[in-house]
Amino acid sequence: MLIARGVLSGLLAVALSGCVHLPQMSRPAAQFNGPVPLATSTPADDALLCLSQRPEVRNSRVVFAVHTITDQTNKFTNEEGGIVPRDVAGMLVTALQKAGVRQVNRSNTVVTEWEIARAREQILGDGGPVTVGNQTVDFRPIAPGSVRGSDYVIDGGITQLDFNTYSGGGEAIVAGIGAGARTFALTAAVDLRVTNTVSTEIVRAGTYSKQAVGTEVYASIFRFFSNDLYDIRIGDKSQEGVHAGLRWVLAEAAYDIVSSISRHNGSCDRYLPQVTQELRNEQASHRATIAQQG
Repeated sequence: MLIARGVLSGLLAVALSGCVHLPQMSRPAAQFNGPVPLATSTPADDALLCLSQRPEVRNSRVVFAVHTITDQTNKFTNEEGGIVPRDVAGMLVTALQKAGVRQVNRSNTVVTEWEIARAREQILGDGGPVTVGNQTVDFRPIAPGSVRGSDYVIDGGITQLDFNTYSGGGEAIVAGIGAGARTFALTAAVDLRVTNTVSTEIVRAGTYSKQAVGTEVYASIFRFFSNDLYDIRIGDKSQEGVHAGLRWVLAEAAYDIVSSISRHNGSCDRYLPQVTQELRNEQASHRATIAQQG
């Protein structure tokens, strides 16, 4: 007991001495670099890449736009704020890009609108004279029809965030020594709609959900010494990221949307995860059964 208190006192003294004697006019410490950055991917990316090579997608003149996909759950913590992103439109834009479709920016047009306004005032230039037909001007001209319109716009919201979708496990403590394990999950879902920007007709709408699963295994020792409690806990905890799960959800949605609009024959389905293929086949079989019975 006395030894433990002595060690704590020594550590406290070292910490305080470090706070008092700060290095002056010294070289900065070398920057610590962790794992290298990489291009983020999802298990649906191979299927998206397959779509980008299909002639019905590569030769298509259809143009997509993504507006906003906002957080409608309004769930947050005092420590970290919102549990899900306020807008995941950028994730869907990236997924559509991987699928090889044409896109126009409708998520953030602030700079574009500012430059168009300055071009109308004839004060925006491109670094030199510009020739339009038989006329040369020193400003950026605005040609009729130069801004490309979209054929379909995608928007929606994160509409579901349920905690403890399922959980299980156990814990045992004997004479102050214990161990336990548990599993838990939460479910997030996104509702998306695809609208024809000419007719305003909604041509497709659907919900996509993802369970984020976590596991925890631990061992612990509880001991009272005099008036002090010592709690030593050793274990391992892992949890699937909610944001990463949403990225995967939107990649799956992008695959379905592009496949539907381009009338893809389904040959790229084989690049989806095996379990995904099985679930899709089960759902298709179930729908076919209902249609026959109807």
